[in-house]
Amino acid sequence: MMASANPYVVFYGPVNKFLRKHMLQHAHPAKFVAEVMGIMWGLYFLWQQNWIGAVVSSVLLFLGSSLLTWNESVESLADTPLGRVMLAYATPLNFLIYNVSALPVIYGAWTHQVLYIVAGYSLMLLPHLWWWRR
Repeated sequence: MMASANPYVVFYGPVNKFLRKHMLQHAHPAKFVAEVMGIMWGLYFLWQQNWIGAVVSSVLLFLGSSLLTWNESVESLADTPLGRVMLAYATPLNFLIYNVSALPVIYGAWTHQVLYIVAGYSLMLLPHLWWWRR
């Protein structure tokens, strides 16, 4: 695996193509809005100690928006500001950080400990500290 001259493509191969497409889907305006709504409703229900509401609202909004944008071409979104932000997570390590960062947020919302929520979102933003340096 070799680095590319394009800073938004770090690895070649099928794994990167999947991660790139997956993260660019998050840059679709409708999907982005649906996911923000899913996060807000999920956090609200977790704060209220309602796992069922959190799971149902989050899954409906995340999965529903994924299904609505599944067959759409997303490569054109790579040149948008939100697309460039989401491509920071298209490497395997950053993708892992992106997904694992949800765990302290969920725990913090459930236990009403804001420090965990802030730590989780800080962890999620960590890849941008070295990504934008390029």
